[in-house]
Amino acid sequence: MTPRLVPPLPPAQVVTGNFGAAPETGWQAAGAALFSAHLAAMASQPLHELGPADPGAEPAAIGFALCLAAAWAGKSGTIWAGEEGVFAEDGAPYPPGLAQFGLDPAGLIVVRAGKREECLWAAEQALSARGAVVVCALGARGKPLDLKATRRLLLFAERNGSKCLLVRPLADASAAWTRWRVSPAPSEAEERELGPPAYKLELIRNRAGPAGARFTIEWNAHARAFRERDVARDRSAASFDGPADPIRARAR
Repeated sequence: MTPRLVPPLPPAQVVTGNFGAAPETGWQAAGAALFSAHLAAMASQPLHELGPADPGAEPAAIGFALCLAAAWAGKSGTIWAGEEGVFAEDGAPYPPGLAQFGLDPAGLIVVRAGKREECLWAAEQALSARGAVVVCALGARGKPLDLKATRRLLLFAERNGSKCLLVRPLADASAAWTRWRVSPAPSEAEERELGPPAYKLELIRNRAGPAGARFTIEWNAHARAFRERDVARDRSAASFDGPADPIRARAR
């Protein structure tokens, strides 16, 4: 059975506005610089894995992947390959919602695959498009993904200068450069208003350096950029090199 291609979605109106952030100081500036460094490194690496921190956090992991895709998308656009069960449980692409992430629906191709093998095949073919950003979304059901499968995604991305964002429940075996545990964070918005997407992140694996850092970020769809917040609180829980001294953290 061949995966079902969904044609590009009709254009949607992108909501714009002034989302500029105030200058950051102290702990916040240091933390923001650290997160920006992670993002800069990730932009040059072919495969990253994003997993829900808890049951029910799957939409947050998908949301973070879409933010990264919007930040990195070029002329080749974005391909979103997902298992049919994932779309059924977490929701299918919706143009006004995609606009909130800064994604152009006209530059998005969605592949809905009935089986895991079909989804992986579609992701590999999509990664053959030079410069493409591919979101590969897998659910908790079905045969566990082995290391060989993630290596194939890595090799396809490396050969073609593309990027793969693998969204699945976190497991042991992976060839990803970075692995993130993702959960939703409260959105900072006026009462009865829809604020920017916000996430809590934990870097659980980093092939380029230490892991263990935690961040709370929000996504600016207009600027296609992340902004970090609550850095002092999150760094007190876990620093870039590991657990921090909570007494020293409170003293600051």
